[in-house]
Amino acid sequence: MGSRDGSFHGEIIDFLPDATFVIDIKGHVIAWNRAMEELTGVSKETILGKGDYEYSLPFYGEKKPMLANLIFMPEAEIEKRYDTIERIGDTLVVDIFIPTFRPGGVYFWAKASPLYDSQGTIIGAIETIRDITDRKRAEQEMERNRQRMAEIINFLPDATFVIDIEGKVIAWNRAMEELTGVSDKAMLGKGDFEYALPFYNERKPMLANLIFMPEAEIEKRYDTIERIGDTLVVDIFIPNFRPGGVYFWAKASPLYDPHGNISGAIETIRDISDRKRAEQEITRSRQSLEEIISFLPDATFVINRDGVVITWNRAMEELTGVSAKSIVGKGDYEYALPFYGEKKPMLANLILMPEAEVESRYTHVKREGDTLVVDTFIPKLGVSGKYFWAKASPLYDPHGNITGSIETVRDITERREMEGRLARSKAELQIAAEIQQSFLPEIIPQITGFDIAARSVMAKEVGGDFFDVIPFEIIPLEQGTLGILIADVSGKGVPAALFMALSRIVVRVNALWHRDPARAIFDANNIIAQDSKAGMFVTLFYGTLSEKNRTLTYVNAGHNPPVIFRNKDGSLEELLPTGIVLGAVEHREYFSRTIDIGPDDVIVMYTDGITESINAGVEMFGEERLYSIIRQNARLPAREILAKILASVQQFTGEMPQFDDITLMVIKGIR
Repeated sequence: MGSRDGSFHGEIIDFLPDATFVIDIKGHVIAWNRAMEELTGVSKETILGKGDYEYSLPFYGEKKPMLANLIFMPEAEIEKRYDTIERIGDTLVVDIFIPTFRPGGVYFWAKASPLYDSQGTIIGAIETIRDITDRKRAEQEMERNRQRMAEIINFLPDATFVIDIEGKVIAWNRAMEELTGVSDKAMLGKGDFEYALPFYNERKPMLANLIFMPEAEIEKRYDTIERIGDTLVVDIFIPNFRPGGVYFWAKASPLYDPHGNISGAIETIRDISDRKRAEQEITRSRQSLEEIISFLPDATFVINRDGVVITWNRAMEELTGVSAKSIVGKGDYEYALPFYGEKKPMLANLILMPEAEVESRYTHVKREGDTLVVDTFIPKLGVSGKYFWAKASPLYDPHGNITGSIETVRDITERREMEGRLARSKAELQIAAEIQQSFLPEIIPQITGFDIAARSVMAKEVGGDFFDVIPFEIIPLEQGTLGILIADVSGKGVPAALFMALSRIVVRVNALWHRDPARAIFDANNIIAQDSKAGMFVTLFYGTLSEKNRTLTYVNAGHNPPVIFRNKDGSLEELLPTGIVLGAVEHREYFSRTIDIGPDDVIVMYTDGITESINAGVEMFGEERLYSIIRQNARLPAREILAKILASVQQFTGEMPQFDDITLMVIKGIR
């Protein structure tokens, strides 16, 4: 029976998860389990029966008593060897560090208990050893983190203190010492709201204490408190803290233990007196600003975020005949009545509306940053109406939020009348422009298989660019043939316009007379060169477009090479010059060239007003941008391709003035 019990007990010890060994009363090893073999690398076969502390060699590298041996020693001997040993009944427990066990050393937890025989006599001892290195190092890391956190709190620029769940101070940083004049030594460990004394001269809960209180209690104590998650934030004025009182911003958050239970609270306090007094100064400044607005020479009013009038200056009273007393505080667009005779949004109201809403209401409003500017005519003001310039800007609070808007209105009727007189003085020039415009085809003739669009945009009232589409019905050419022409006269203004009129007539007459474009331009050049006394000349691209053959036969007289987009492979081809400019030298030869135009091929003819347009950075639009737009929009009809090009030039130049005439013709092959 005893043998079976011994075998059974041996199996239990062998399968214990902790490294365990047993010695008899003489200190000989009688059990050495598998976990001990794995821990020490010593098999039980080599250690069983060994004594003389040989079992300590795997741990210490020398023979010395282990905890199990202390079981047989007197109390005084135990205390001499381990000053940190813990005794639980007749069991000894200790944490120990063995620096030579593995590189870097190992922390062990060891527990040893005596073994008794049936008469209660000690017959041996059992010791269990557990590697607690990971736990110890985690505890050490936690302690280091705790120390670092304490150092961080201590060096925080804002005054900060920490209390535990019982309301006792466990941290009181240097900034708090400086703010209150109370040292951390005098405050650490104190509870019963003693930490409130430096602030209120009485014991009362501070923001950190409210963390532990129910919501109703918090609201009862602070009606202006803000809750952000589990954090409380408040601005408070303490009149007895320093002469004149102090404004504080305070923030308190709970602290949690590893199980998610609140273990304390941390509170940060910041003196915001300077900021608060600055805000008060802003309020006073706003009052002063209202006085300044009142004396502005331009009629000015201010509305708040709700569209209610808060300022209506003297100039506005004089302009509208409405006193400030009768309009301040009014909303619902009532302030528009003196201007329009009806309640409607004014420019100041548009500031408070989204951009899309502004654009849908006023297409002529100009935006300068966040300011809106407009010239408008109000027919119901004065005898025959008045012109006004109006400007509106948003007003912001210290946090950058829009709080309202201000609008200034100026009567510009006299200026507009002067502009009208100037406009009338230009009437003759405008008539000349209309005459010149009449030279351009109002309707572009179309022939089967081609889609044609063209447009000229003059830099001045009159200019030197022109285009023409010449139907050939009046001469015996093949049906379905058009003459197409784009040209640019050197120079600008009236001289260029006159030379343009001459050149157009000469080219058109010769185009109708000669079937070969080269012959037509040869004769036209001779005539123009004879009449060009001022050294002016014309760059020109002329060709005949055939419906039957789907071809273009052309002459390029020193003009910007038109470009043809080939739908089949997406390539671009320039139609290079085949002769010199018109009007420079007589009797110069010109050569015709013929190209096929397939379905969805696109030809773009243009003057240098497009490619030489510049933006604010003095960068030219250039051919590459033009070619890119052609590629991207080649699938569109001719009119839309033309519009895309002109829009891109306009977008590129922005506010820059147009320095040169722009003429553009687009021909697209259609199925």
